[in-house]
Amino acid sequence: METDERLTEGLKAKDETALEGLIEKYGGLIKAIAAKHLSMLPDHIGECVNDVLFSVWSNIERFDPKKNSLKNWIGAVSKYKCIDYKRKYYKELRGEALSEDAEGEDGADAELIRKETMKEIFDLLNSLDPRDRRLFYRRYILSESVREIAESCGEEPSVLYTRLSRGRKRLRRHLLRSDFYEK
Repeated sequence: METDERLTEGLKAKDETALEGLIEKYGGLIKAIAAKHLSMLPDHIGECVNDVLFSVWSNIERFDPKKNSLKNWIGAVSKYKCIDYKRKYYKELRGEALSEDAEGEDGADAELIRKETMKEIFDLLNSLDPRDRRLFYRRYILSESVREIAESCGEEPSVLYTRLSRGRKRLRRHLLRSDFYEK
């Protein structure tokens, strides 16, 4: 298996064997992220995976190994590509609903998807201990700054950054143990 550095160099050089190495090393991760985020749109998962691979191939120059690992960068690209697919789906729903004068269906489907997504988020957060769960909720759901949270809790921001980092690692391990990674 190739190292991330060699994969990155090969992708920047537009070497197709590097693309094959990327698929071999991270294809399962990309597919798992797409399956998780697009579970309500199973017909779009394969297309999304291909779009992620194309996006990584086309935008590898934007990857900065000083800021993130290749695995995490690919995970982020995958997640945002899934969000694009959901947006596209919502727009299609709205267009169909407006053309058929069935505005209620659009809202019901969008609400169902929103509820399903929120349930997935809260199920994931429930894998954390209550203290970290509250921290993640405040930081990522309520969008409070770490400084605001630190002031209200009487803790140092550096302590909260450490807890957030460790919590993200726990969530990553939890996701890796989840059954959707084996599909």
